[in-house]
Amino acid sequence: MRRHARVKKIMTAAIVTGAVTWAMPTVAAQAPQPELPAASSIEVPAVEVPVEVPAVPAPQPVEVASADIVNGVRAQLASLGVQTPGVDAAVTDAVDKAIVTHIPNTRLREQTPEVPEVAEVAEVAEVAAPEAPAPERAAYADGESWVDETEAALDQNYRWTDHPIDKVMAGKPFADWVLHRVPGSWFDAPRIPEESMVVQNQDKSLYGPGTPIFVGDQVMCTLGVVGTDAEGRKIGITAGHCGNPGDKVWSADSWQVGASGTVTASNRLHDYSVIELGSNSEITRSYNGVTVNSLGGPVAPGQMLCKQGVATGTTCGHVWAADEALQISQLCAMVGDSGAPVLAGDRMVGMVSGGVLADQRYSCQTPLQGALFMPTVSTNLDNVLADMNNRGGVGAGFTLAD
Repeated sequence: MRRHARVKKIMTAAIVTGAVTWAMPTVAAQAPQPELPAASSIEVPAVEVPVEVPAVPAPQPVEVASADIVNGVRAQLASLGVQTPGVDAAVTDAVDKAIVTHIPNTRLREQTPEVPEVAEVAEVAEVAAPEAPAPERAAYADGESWVDETEAALDQNYRWTDHPIDKVMAGKPFADWVLHRVPGSWFDAPRIPEESMVVQNQDKSLYGPGTPIFVGDQVMCTLGVVGTDAEGRKIGITAGHCGNPGDKVWSADSWQVGASGTVTASNRLHDYSVIELGSNSEITRSYNGVTVNSLGGPVAPGQMLCKQGVATGTTCGHVWAADEALQISQLCAMVGDSGAPVLAGDRMVGMVSGGVLADQRYSCQTPLQGALFMPTVSTNLDNVLADMNNRGGVGAGFTLAD
C-alpha cells in the first residue's frame, strides 16, 4: 500500500465507528465469581476448631449507556474540530433496552449530557482539496471469509434472524426478520433477486453490478460491473485484493450452479481483478435494483456517491477528495463490500477498495452509526479501465453489457 501526505489530515476528518458495536463485548461480560477458599479445621485433643469461610460478594450488574459511549467519541472528535451528528436518544434508548432485556446482570445507567455541537473548522474543508494526493488505503481483505465449498449446500452466509438485538442493530426493530450475509455486519443484507433465480433455473448464474461473489476458497466480495471485452469474452471486474489469477468464482446468489468464472488478472497497485465468466453465466447491466449505463467521468469534492455491497447494502455519502487514482468519501462500507460499484446516478465512477485506517473496528457495521465511521477509499474506474487496455489480453476493450 502507498503512503500519501494527505493521510494525516484525512484522519482528523474521519468519523470513528459507532460505539454501540464497541460496547457489546463489555455489556456481554459478567462480573467473575470469586473462588471460595476451602474450609479447613485444626485438630486438638477432644476439640475441633473450624475456620470461618468469608462471605461471597454478589456480582455487580453491568451498567448500559450507549449514548454515553457515543458522546465520549464525539467529545474526542470535537477536540479535533470535527463536527459529528448528535445522539438520537430514541435509537440509543432502544439499543439499551434490548440489551438489558436479553442479557442477564445488566441495568440502565443514567446518561451524561450530550456534547454540544462544534462548528466546522477550515481543517476539515482543507481535506477535500482536489489537488491534494490521495491517502494510503487499508483493503477490506481480512475477514472476508465465507463458508467452505464442501459446506456450500448449507450456505451459512445466508442467515435469517428474528432476534430483537439483531433487528435493533439493523435499524429495523419492528421487522419480522432481518438477513445477515457477512460475518460482523449488523445490516439487513440484500436479498437474492428474482432475476437471479430465473437464470439459475436455466443452470446458469446471472452477474451484474453489485452481485455478491465467492472467490477462491475463502473470500466473499462484491462484483463491480460486467460486460464484454474486444474479443467478445464475458468479463467481470472486482477489487484486486479479492482474488488471484486462477481463482474460481461463484455467484453467491446462485452458488448451486457451481463455479462460473475465473480470475485471469489481478492488479494490486490499482486494486482491481479481471474475471472471465464462463458459458454457464449470463451478464446484465441491471441487477437487484442497481443499473450502470455509463462508465467513468469526473468526481468532485462534495459530490454525493452511492454503492451497493453484500455486507451493507445500498448506502450513499459525500466525497471528501478525489484524484486520478482514488476517491475518498463517507460511503458506509466494510469487509464483503470490496469491489462494489461506486455510482453517481447510473454512472459508475469507481469500486470500493478499503478504508483510510487498517483497523476494521472503525468501519461501518450498523446503520445506527450514522456517519460515525472511517471514510471509504474507492478506486477510480477511469484509471482501472486505462490500465486494463494498456495491459491487453482478457478484459482489454471493456464495454458494458447490453
